[in-house]
Amino acid sequence: MKKYFIITVVLILTTLIVLADDTKFINALKNCSSYAESGTVNTEGMNVTSNKKIVGWDGDRCVYKEKVLFSGIESTVTCKLSKPQIDELTSVMQAYSLVQQYSNEDVDTSSLSAVQNNPVIKVWNKFLQDSSTCTMTANQPLGPQ
Repeated sequence: MKKYFIITVVLILTTLIVLADDTKFINALKNCSSYAESGTVNTEGMNVTSNKKIVGWDGDRCVYKEKVLFSGIESTVTCKLSKPQIDELTSVMQAYSLVQQYSNEDVDTSSLSAVQNNPVIKVWNKFLQDSSTCTMTANQPLGPQ
């Protein structure tokens, strides 16, 4: 299960940077206002489908949910972000988006290692690894592993 957890985290992070309409997503996250989007990304030869949603405030925490489907595995991540965490995430996302506007290179999602070096991924990963902020569930595919 640990193998699937690590891959799932990286795939969730991949969809966060590739599928988000940067301005709309960042503004929705800043304000913790309702937002939803879906899409598919190809990483490591796998099609990864993502459905993400900013649910809204739960007390003083902003609830973010994402369902990711790849290779028969469905994973759900739920994050409850504090205002300082939102500020950190959105500032990194805005800076990265600005750099991308002036870059001739597309976001590299060809491999998991390429994705892990992205600055947006690094800050999201910090929160995904913190069980007091984010929780994840995943089902394993049926059949031999």
